[in-house]
Amino acid sequence: MKYESYNHTELEPSILKFWEENKIVEKLRERNKNGEKFYFLKGPPYTSGRIHLGHAWNMALKDMVLRYKRMKGFKVWDRMGYDMHGLPTEVKVMKKFELKNKEDIEKFGVKKFTEECGKFCVEMMGYMNDDFKRVGATLDFTDPYQPITQSFMEAEWWLIKQAHKKGRLYQGLRTMHWDAATQTSVAKHELEYKSVTDTSIFVKFQLVEKPNTYFIIWTTTPWTIPLNLAVMVNPELDYVEVDADGEKWIVAKSLVESVMKKADVENHKILREFKGEEMEGWTYHHPLNLKQHLPEELQTNPKLYSVLLTKEFVDDSAGTGLVHSAPGCGPEDYEVGHKNGIPPFNCVNEGGLFENFGSLTGLKAKDDDKKFIAEIEKSGALITKEPYTHDYPYGERSKEPVIFRTTKQWFFKVEDLKEKMLAANENITWNPKAAKNAYRSWLENLRDNSITKQRYWGTAVPIWSCEDEHIVVGSVKELEELSGQKVTSMHIPEIDKITITKDGKTFKRMPDVLDVWIDAGTASWNCLRYPEVKEDFEEMFPADFILEGKDQIRGWFNLLMIASMLAFEKPSFKNVVMHGFINDNSGEKMSKSLGNIIAPFELIKKHGADTLRFYTCQTSAGMDLNFSWEEAAHKSRGISILWNVHKLLINLCREQGIKPFELDATKMHEAMDVEERYIVSKVHSTIKKVGDLMDDYRLDEIIAPLEDLFLEISRTYIQMVRDKSATGSKVEKEVVAYTLATTVLELLKMFQLVVPFASEAMYQNFKEEFGFKEESISHFTWPEVNENFINAEIESEMKIVEQIITSGAHAREKAKLGLRWPIKELLVVSNNGSVKKSVENLKEIIKGQLNTKEVRIIEKMEGLKVTIKPNHGAIGKEHGKLSPSIMKHLSSNEEKVVLALENGSYKFEVESQEIEITQEMLHISRESPQGFTSSEFKEGDVYVNTERTKALEAEGYAREVSRQVQQKRKDAGLEKIDQITLCVDTSDEMKKMLNAHVDDIVEKVGATTLNFGVGSEGMEESDFKVKGHDFKIWFKRI
Repeated sequence: MKYESYNHTELEPSILKFWEENKIVEKLRERNKNGEKFYFLKGPPYTSGRIHLGHAWNMALKDMVLRYKRMKGFKVWDRMGYDMHGLPTEVKVMKKFELKNKEDIEKFGVKKFTEECGKFCVEMMGYMNDDFKRVGATLDFTDPYQPITQSFMEAEWWLIKQAHKKGRLYQGLRTMHWDAATQTSVAKHELEYKSVTDTSIFVKFQLVEKPNTYFIIWTTTPWTIPLNLAVMVNPELDYVEVDADGEKWIVAKSLVESVMKKADVENHKILREFKGEEMEGWTYHHPLNLKQHLPEELQTNPKLYSVLLTKEFVDDSAGTGLVHSAPGCGPEDYEVGHKNGIPPFNCVNEGGLFENFGSLTGLKAKDDDKKFIAEIEKSGALITKEPYTHDYPYGERSKEPVIFRTTKQWFFKVEDLKEKMLAANENITWNPKAAKNAYRSWLENLRDNSITKQRYWGTAVPIWSCEDEHIVVGSVKELEELSGQKVTSMHIPEIDKITITKDGKTFKRMPDVLDVWIDAGTASWNCLRYPEVKEDFEEMFPADFILEGKDQIRGWFNLLMIASMLAFEKPSFKNVVMHGFINDNSGEKMSKSLGNIIAPFELIKKHGADTLRFYTCQTSAGMDLNFSWEEAAHKSRGISILWNVHKLLINLCREQGIKPFELDATKMHEAMDVEERYIVSKVHSTIKKVGDLMDDYRLDEIIAPLEDLFLEISRTYIQMVRDKSATGSKVEKEVVAYTLATTVLELLKMFQLVVPFASEAMYQNFKEEFGFKEESISHFTWPEVNENFINAEIESEMKIVEQIITSGAHAREKAKLGLRWPIKELLVVSNNGSVKKSVENLKEIIKGQLNTKEVRIIEKMEGLKVTIKPNHGAIGKEHGKLSPSIMKHLSSNEEKVVLALENGSYKFEVESQEIEITQEMLHISRESPQGFTSSEFKEGDVYVNTERTKALEAEGYAREVSRQVQQKRKDAGLEKIDQITLCVDTSDEMKKMLNAHVDDIVEKVGATTLNFGVGSEGMEESDFKVKGHDFKIWFKRI
């Protein structure tokens, strides 16, 4: 046997080598080159280091689909691809060379820095390719799409040009999230939120016209108070003027008591009540007197330090009902300011520091909140402060808190495409279905996307500017024609050497790079090398299938849609599968700081890549996986079970000289008994079910039926035919071998989607043993369903019978009767029609599996004593004060209650109210009749007749002797085909008992003769006891 044992440590690298050396996947691609096209778009993992467990799970799911589609004959587009630009790489390179900020990068040399970034990405890509292959991935790794290549970046420039042509590219001043740690703007999908406790403050702004009257505002961002330009109120809310210890405060009416309590104002009185609209235009003094530091045009703005009205952004759910507005520090503030002609002002630089702002110069936004609060307190405007716990945005990459900052960025105009995107989403298939709704919700709140970043490692923004004029470039060729210069590199800083002269003006490239989301968003056509190559795009676009984690609702899924709608006005994908995250066993997110990360190679080393795939891929779509070593080990044992089945088949065929795949299939099916018809039906219904699930991209649901199938083969079918395979007729043995061989092969064809290494190894053993021509298990086509073989009725009946067998085995345990000891009778008590039919049809299987001479189905067990006791808790909870009367009634009508419960429930009246008692409201105990033990199953009970007779005991002793001889043969290294002579010595009583079963013993142990008495010299010798009786055996191979 090529692979004698299942040792994943040796087996998996060997199989990997076999696939690579024999170009197994490449041959499949060649075979299917004229097949129907299937475009799989690989979501690009970031080249930031070795893969993590989430990467491995993600890749395993994708690989399942690729393997399936190839088996179905599709010409599969399976190009690998990566994300490479952006902050993650910059951070790694900065760490390597001990660079702390942009200034350090400039000193280091931007060209050297970007070159190092490129080297890092390519190096990591090589490692990740190897890692993914080790998980069993069968993508095309020969030429992954890489955003750092000229062709890829040109396809991004092409998008920018298309957006420009369509009037969807614009430059705007916006208040955006800003990551001071990385000195660049960040989009919503680049944020992660953490629950933090900050200091919130209540501040009073003195009115200009009324020196003793104050607007009371509340904020959780004290650093923004210096940048305050207005106060927002809701025109429809009720506000009041309150006498607060001699000062007049204006707050929302509904929040008066809350504000006074927090401000520790003991005596207050409402002086008057009015609507918010009355305050429009009221002016106030900024408490820090910073007007002179504002730009001149802002100092003269008529609405500076005045009340602005907005229903959208002010309510009375918290705070004071008046909201301080800093248009340069928040998107809502920006919108209200923009409508009222107040421009966004923000003097915070890229590093988060205040610049040219008097005494506040050099303070850091957010980090120096205590210093800002101290300044406000010094001015006399601070009323009170308190801790406030809320979710605050952090940079996904930097892990530092972000702020809002007004910056000039380039944007894609997409908000007006929202309805088209929503309509397109209705025709996309999502698994899980809830993901479709989540995506719809995200699209409904879509805003114009910024496309620029203030960094170095990225695709250079293809816009050359001179003052307010801009030239948008769509390709390197166009740039060379416009500039008359040769482009040697599209990366910073080389690209910045290219200038364009037009109408006497010199245009220079604006210094930003494209947001890395443009890289990922253009992957749908970049993967196909469009627009450089058009043929594949025209044949395949949009992608048939994509799969990523649930965080990509707001990430890659969203970016793909936006990019393709801008470029082509249609979506870029048809089917989406979404998986969850991997947490530790307690549900905590895996992180280095918690020390709970499980690396994929830790799992592979312990249990193998097959186990990693088998374990992770069963997780329901969209749901998180809480990692468990125990569950992983359980899956590993499952693979071993199937391995043992395939070895049993090979040994069985060798011993009996059967070539199962050369037998006449028609004759075999005609000779099949019910157990064969059952397992063949099970195989074909599984083929149908798994195929349907794969066609619907319900990948997470295929493992259960596959696992159920191989466990049924192992635990049910093999057990049912054990005697037939050993002692049956020639035809019976052939049927068993044929059935086992064909079912296991069909299973392996399907199972290799999930467990490719072990499936390949088992097939290679089959190939060696049975002479298959297919070079690999993956070279088979998908198994065909034969509807004629599917028998839903027999499968349903077998499920019931399996329950009965399990219950019967439990009842035997209670009687301390092992399965080798036959019993007189098994009674199945049930009034369920399906149970009755199943027992009648499959009675012989029950008899064989439970070693019983007879099986009877009855509706009632005579002599059964049933007693009930009220469940006080359950009855009390349901019926309250009536409980004592109910319990009294039940105690005096026990027999009536028992009879009624057989039909579901017992009904009666108490104090003119109808009461219904169910089994859950009672403690029910059953005492079996004398001579029986029992056990329940779903639709009834099983009773084992414990009466022992001499004939039953004799058969039991014969079985025990046979088992002992079989074990001693195995210990002596004998094969099943080896014949022996056997001698047994025991008491005269035992000899007499065994004498009636000599033929059975001889047949089961492979003996030519059995003699009672002492063996001769040179024979293997052993002794043992059975129920206190001494036995001694001698045997010798002939």
